[in-house]
Amino acid sequence: MTDIIGLANSKGGVAKTTSCLAIGTCLAELGYSTLLMDLDHQANLSDDVERGDEDYTITDLFEDPKFDLNQCVYPAMSQGKEIPNLDVVPADITLATTARSAERHIHRHQILSDGIKKLKKNYDFILIDCRPAIDLSIECAFLVADLLIVPVDMDRRATKGILDLFETVKEVKRVEDFNYLLVKTKVDTRNKIMLRSTDDRIEQLGLKAAKAQARTTELYKQATDNKVPVTHFAPNSRAHDDYKAITNEILDEMKIKGPRFEVEVVV
Repeated sequence: MTDIIGLANSKGGVAKTTSCLAIGTCLAELGYSTLLMDLDHQANLSDDVERGDEDYTITDLFEDPKFDLNQCVYPAMSQGKEIPNLDVVPADITLATTARSAERHIHRHQILSDGIKKLKKNYDFILIDCRPAIDLSIECAFLVADLLIVPVDMDRRATKGILDLFETVKEVKRVEDFNYLLVKTKVDTRNKIMLRSTDDRIEQLGLKAAKAQARTTELYKQATDNKVPVTHFAPNSRAHDDYKAITNEILDEMKIKGPRFEVEVVV
């Protein structure tokens, strides 16, 4: 059975794509067969695994719901080499307009679900990178997600729209309760005041947050500039360790029986 994880936040710049890629590469490193799915028309996730210009992308599925999704599954790459256990469904710039056009389809909310059901490869995990806006493609992602990961940085605006986001998820899924986990990103452990403020906002909203967190470092920007996942760019770094701990916590949250990293959680 494939477990599907969506990563979303209505605010941009919270390290959503970075987190999707880092968690995906960590899962692959543990031996889990993992598929990354890019649902952001900016296609940054696709670009980060050297898949920015392909013949077929996720846009083709929203143009034609009968499209075979297997045609746009490609091996994720790092420095010209395939990353073991990691594939990607890339996006392109036309996705946003195509998703709007797809509203005409009667069973529009099933487009992504039906496409995933046709996948020939049996993945352990599918990670969906959702753009910071709500359109049909993102609603489709909410519908199929078993767990929603919400990256939040130390900016107060990162938590501002979460409850509204959750209302959309409830409406799409037609449920009152769903599984989610906030993940704190860009954490500067030296700034105690901002850390306390972020924790207070999360507590006031009554939201569930992971104990593990991603600390700020220039390695993320350097990895992006080199089009290499940070877990490959700096494999012995605290950035890698942070996402190992986050990945462990996600596996625990989903009650997955299987391998874990031996790493300490830095709080």
